[in-house]
Amino acid sequence: MANEKFEPSPEITEVEIRLECLRLATEFGPEYDRKDPLPKAQLYFDWVTKKNSKRQSEKTAKKQV
Repeated sequence: MANEKFEPSPEITEVEIRLECLRLATEFGPEYDRKDPLPKAQLYFDWVTKKNSKRQSEKTAKKQV
């Protein structure tokens, strides 16, 4: 097992994105937001998924043309 290579998945799961957003909210947010970081993390997650979904639609549109 120790000799097996670790091959990372090319896709990031939704859970991994949510955890990273929570980490950013707790690590870099102001003290007020660190008391309850979930709303700020959700805001980050919404922003990331909105940007990502826009990029995905652009990629598929280019492929279709």
